[in-house]
Amino acid sequence: MHPILCLVAAAAGPVFALTIQSAGSNACLNLTSSLGFSRVATSQLDPEYISSRGDYWNVRQSVYAPSCVVHPESPQDVSVAIQAIRAADSRFAVKAAGHNTNNFFSSVDGGVLIDLSSMTAKSYDSATTLATYEPGSNWGQLYEYYQQYGRTVMGGRLSGVGTGLALGGGLSYLSPQYGIACDSFRELEVVLPNGSIVTASSTSNPDLFFAMRGGGGNAYGVVTKYTVQSRAIGNFYAGNIVWLFQQKDTVLEAIRDFIAYNTDPKASILPTYEKLTTPDLNLNLDELITMFLVYDGEDPGTAFDNFTRIPHIIDTRSIKTYKEVADMPVPFTAELTRADNVFRSGVHRIEDDSYNVLLETWREWAETHKASYIHTGFYMYPVPRSLTDGSHAQGGDAMQLPDGPWYWTAYDLATPPGLPNAAYNAIQESFREMVESTPNAPGLPLFLNEAAWDQDPLATFSSFETLKQIKNKYDPDGFFATRTGGWSFD
Repeated sequence: MHPILCLVAAAAGPVFALTIQSAGSNACLNLTSSLGFSRVATSQLDPEYISSRGDYWNVRQSVYAPSCVVHPESPQDVSVAIQAIRAADSRFAVKAAGHNTNNFFSSVDGGVLIDLSSMTAKSYDSATTLATYEPGSNWGQLYEYYQQYGRTVMGGRLSGVGTGLALGGGLSYLSPQYGIACDSFRELEVVLPNGSIVTASSTSNPDLFFAMRGGGGNAYGVVTKYTVQSRAIGNFYAGNIVWLFQQKDTVLEAIRDFIAYNTDPKASILPTYEKLTTPDLNLNLDELITMFLVYDGEDPGTAFDNFTRIPHIIDTRSIKTYKEVADMPVPFTAELTRADNVFRSGVHRIEDDSYNVLLETWREWAETHKASYIHTGFYMYPVPRSLTDGSHAQGGDAMQLPDGPWYWTAYDLATPPGLPNAAYNAIQESFREMVESTPNAPGLPLFLNEAAWDQDPLATFSSFETLKQIKNKYDPDGFFATRTGGWSFD
């Protein structure tokens, strides 16, 4: 729950809770009448309700109990749902795949959960090379579908993540060639906070189109269809290389050099430093470095030599389809770990030695707090000049990316389910302080997809004041701002 809402709830006690439940129940009653029981699950014993409520990467979101779950099958269904929620003055949430870890960004307690998983239509037009998809598929399903046409779409690097990722920017293994995922948008079908269904593009509602290209989703409306520029796709040379942690400094220098000097936009990396809570017995078996090396083509040449020449314990590189690339396994994988997961984001320039400080700060924290987590990871996301050039060539986006090279960092923390609130809050506060102890580089935007709500990432965008004006235009009475979770414009 948003901190302000928590304070109000604490002050009002049971009356506040009853008001929320009543508004949600009224909305659900109206929705059942208008959409029918086949699309509205009101019982917590309904398998559709259980599936929607339980399928979150951060399992703490599964604690919250919606008054009902709506499974729309069309933009008209979404419009009906929004209007019924507005009429009842109920809280609500919109969920695609439930990967965002922030409270109430895609979950709700005592309100209406709009689950978009039934909206899975997709198409490809060979004449225009444009692809369309609804928000209910995950990236793996989309990659598999478009592969039959020798095409793909710009999306996430892991199959199981949902399409909402693109609204927050979205990094792809193809990003060094074409920019971030939202740059590929050509047209969006959007249900606005007043329930109207509109098109957002460079010629229709261009301000809304600008805001929804990397400015987040829930702030402005619900996207019910994406039309995007597809990209030609063939085979990849890709795989994971895994090192023991004794190689951490050597690998880190190789990462630094790749970010600073790589000039082949077909080469992409995803470095991960990962640590488990298990005792290491002085063997370093509780921590590993896993590198995703991905090359768009079957011959990477010398692009990855700085990594492959470092002695390693695992090398899974081979010729793969793009779907197989997105399915690559991850040792210590947080993607498959359903726990109390949270993300935090950072952003830094490559010209200084911050990368050394960042790694050591995270590792020292992880060693000190070993009994408090299941898994923690430190990740570096390169933003090369070719990526920012690719973004600018397509008109840019809400992030207004400054010229590369620079890099984002991400930190994940998985804590055991069921921790008492006091213990959970204590470890989260310590984790926050650790990330904040290495300041972000001024003039660079935080990565929306993996930022925590209290990092206020939109305020780091040079377009923030413009986004705020667009938000006020399309949500003039603050309905979305006060009735669903999402990034704050306060």
